[in-house]
Amino acid sequence: MTNSTDIAATRHVVDVGPIVPELAGQPIAATVFSPADPSGQIVFCCLPGGGLSRRYWDLQVPEDDSYSFARWMASRGFPVISVDHAGTGGSTLSRDGTPPLLGHVIAANHAVFSILCNKLQQQWTGTATAPALRRVGVGHSMGAGLTVRQQAVHETYDAICLVGFDTKGLPGVIPPEVTDLLTDEPPDDVLLAQLTVRMFGSAYPAMSANVHGTRTVPAPVRLAMEAATTRLLGAGGLLSLLPGNVAIDAGRIRVPALVLNGEHDSLINGRLDRVTRYPGTASFTSHVLPGAGHIHNIAPTRNLFWENMLHWTRNAFPQ
Repeated sequence: MTNSTDIAATRHVVDVGPIVPELAGQPIAATVFSPADPSGQIVFCCLPGGGLSRRYWDLQVPEDDSYSFARWMASRGFPVISVDHAGTGGSTLSRDGTPPLLGHVIAANHAVFSILCNKLQQQWTGTATAPALRRVGVGHSMGAGLTVRQQAVHETYDAICLVGFDTKGLPGVIPPEVTDLLTDEPPDDVLLAQLTVRMFGSAYPAMSANVHGTRTVPAPVRLAMEAATTRLLGAGGLLSLLPGNVAIDAGRIRVPALVLNGEHDSLINGRLDRVTRYPGTASFTSHVLPGAGHIHNIAPTRNLFWENMLHWTRNAFPQ
């Protein structure tokens, strides 16, 4: 296991304009956590949930590094890439620009992960023709739904892990003025943008750290979560609430899939997403984690969550 001091955390600002013209001049922020001694050809590509920045994957608690998923994985030889969705965290939008449609945000995430994975591969092997890195897409909550849609459209990953997520959505919290405009078909991105403003009053509403259920955690952890809070990517947040949210996209997934939900998750209520909702996956695994709520990276059993993911990944890609 690599010592935590041997882990390089490198910040990147990636211009995705050549790939996603709609985001030209509005770069995407990412961090790469690289171990000095990689254990294999596997990299974890992480997207945060609604109202959280990429810092969620590297929570900084003074004198306690046990809350950082990224450093935990990197200390075991597995690099981690975390990304801020366009318009959140360090991925700022121009003030006079039109908010991007959700499909553009997802395309930007695909571009950033692809670019940075290729850089990692060249860094380790000196050539882009060596065996490709195995990319594992990891999404929390809203980020999990966007991971599913990204995989269905762009096929970014060789496997996906979805945390704190269910394809049923939370239709009970959607007001009538939004549900009245929904049809049996999922809304396209233009309609979703319109419904987002109707739901939240803004494409990027402000969020409070209190919505992440941190009142009962130790003060240093609460402060770390506050530092990881950012504006909500409204369209992604609304999509995750809609009944069936990304169910059609889930049916298009062909790679191995893992779903991890917390026993005390007030949003998911300890549910397991079933294999029937992912009929095309190469394999499907689902666990409810004891002692965990919706914010898994601050749960007392967070190491169990991380160990489950690592064990599953090693089995999906035996060395």
